Amino acid sequence: MKLDSREVVHPQHVRLGSQSSYDPTSDLDTRITEEAWSCTYCKRVTLELVWWTQKQDPGEERPTFGEVRRRVIWPEPVPRKVGPEVPARIRDLFDEAARTESAGAMRLAGAGYRAVVEEICKDRGASGRTLYDKITDLESRGLPSDVTQALHEARMVGNDSLHDGLEYASDELVDIAELVTEVTVILYVQPAQRARLAAARQARRATHVTATGR
Repeated sequence: MKLDSREVVHPQHVRLGSQSSYDPTSDLDTRITEEAWSCTYCKRVTLELVWWTQKQDPGEERPTFGEVRRRVIWPEPVPRKVGPEVPARIRDLFDEAARTESAGAMRLAGAGYRAVVEEICKDRGASGRTLYDKITDLESRGLPSDVTQALHEARMVGNDSLHDGLEYASDELVDIAELVTEVTVILYVQPAQRARLAAARQARRATHVTATGR
């Protein structure tokens, strides 16, 4: 990827990298830029918004801007999906969380993925007073520890988002979304696929017996 241009779009518009070296936003605490990137192979262009804040690095005389987060604004991100084998209530909650993630609302997305975990526990018949207790109950009933660890990760991010107002970076939320997606594959998609294949094998045997008499 090649950076084609960078412009400050908030709090005022400044084209960076132009012939004029004056940047009236250089001393501000925060600013937002728009960056245009192009692929060196396919020439596809991507536009991203980037949030920056001033930071003081050791040994540097002046503070510099450090990236806080970035979001693709064009082409418009397509929200992630889970398989149709996933129960409708869980799928609906996941869709809502994925849409907020695509919109860059990371705290809401964190809360949304936590709600997905809660609904998974409810669907699996977990017992317990808190979400932590319910996930632990699923593990005690044989759910693999890597699956319950993924559920706990989503639970903790959701708690941080809801109770502490902590906003995670987009790549950190991507990891949570992928963990939750993986859980739905293990619990719902793969068993349904195996059931379909088993039914297909049974039907093939029955057809063979009918055709051959043995």
